[in-house]
Amino acid sequence: MTEHDLAARPRAELTTPGSAEEAFYYLRDILGTVAPRDPRTRRLGERRWRLELLAELCDRDTFLLVTSWLGSEAVPAITSKQGYADDIRLWANVARELGGHERFFVGAITPGIIETWTKVQKAKNAAPRSINRRLSVLTALSEYAKWKTKDHTIASPVTRHDRPKVDPHDETTATPILQVPELQRVIEAAATPREALVPVLIYTLAGRVSECCTATLAHLKDYEGVRLLDLRRKGGKGRVWTLPDRLAQLVDVATEGRTEGFLLLNDNDKPMTRHDVDYLLTRLGKQALVLPGRDLTPHVLRASKLTHMHAAKVPVEEIQEYADHAAIETTLRYVRRQDSAARKAGHAASAVAVYDHLVDKFV
Repeated sequence: MTEHDLAARPRAELTTPGSAEEAFYYLRDILGTVAPRDPRTRRLGERRWRLELLAELCDRDTFLLVTSWLGSEAVPAITSKQGYADDIRLWANVARELGGHERFFVGAITPGIIETWTKVQKAKNAAPRSINRRLSVLTALSEYAKWKTKDHTIASPVTRHDRPKVDPHDETTATPILQVPELQRVIEAAATPREALVPVLIYTLAGRVSECCTATLAHLKDYEGVRLLDLRRKGGKGRVWTLPDRLAQLVDVATEGRTEGFLLLNDNDKPMTRHDVDYLLTRLGKQALVLPGRDLTPHVLRASKLTHMHAAKVPVEEIQEYADHAAIETTLRYVRRQDSAARKAGHAASAVAVYDHLVDKFV
């Protein structure tokens, strides 16, 4: 098999454990599939393996470098690997459009291209955080290439002058939070136990969608009358959760006596993907009339649970542990947002004492 010959085949056909071919198929499965969007019509095409798309867009050496990078612990989380692969596809298209390069390679994106691209993004009103994230992928790839090849002439085309300033207090793009009655309406909108299990499980565990979609019934254990779930969290970290009795009962009803297979199935008995979960939650959110103009996503449920914990006076260190955040600064983003909203509401309310008696004749 060559680096550009990655046609889908059952993994059962792989007969040489530890072979390079098996490693490619392993990474192919990890990166998963995506529906590429036509840059001109903006229409989505048929779903394809991300690894195959990268093979078509990169030159030979760069493809091998990118697969080494994405398969390494330099990018530990599966969702990050998938996001980085999509960003490399974006930069490959930028290199073709602005640099005239048929294939993407390290060095194809020059400082001049970066300057042009960032201006175009700003003209399109792209969020500064989104621009910075995509620029960071280029820097990370350049740093890995420098280490991997021992070529110290490799440098990132991105400088601090290219990065737009991000207002840390800007909440316009922050993940919205559901209030408890709103969450209850979402669960009430579910038509089947399988549908209800999705928001209940994600909210209860403050789980990431990839973690919940990969959970299997083999990860469920009974120990001294307690139901345990061995959940694989971001970065492959194993965490054992004690399921509340009510959630364990819902799991039993939703799984209908199954003893194997994935925990989350759709009503067609197919394992739920992150896209299935997104579609289901969006539909439930619309039926429940929550977040008008925005989609209900798994991250909204995760952020809502952590925010509700803070509202219940749970110490921030415990919230960090529950969320499995590596840095407490990540946890504080949720806490500060809630604290800030409460403080602003209090300060606004205190202003009423100044003019309360003066607006009686108007209201």
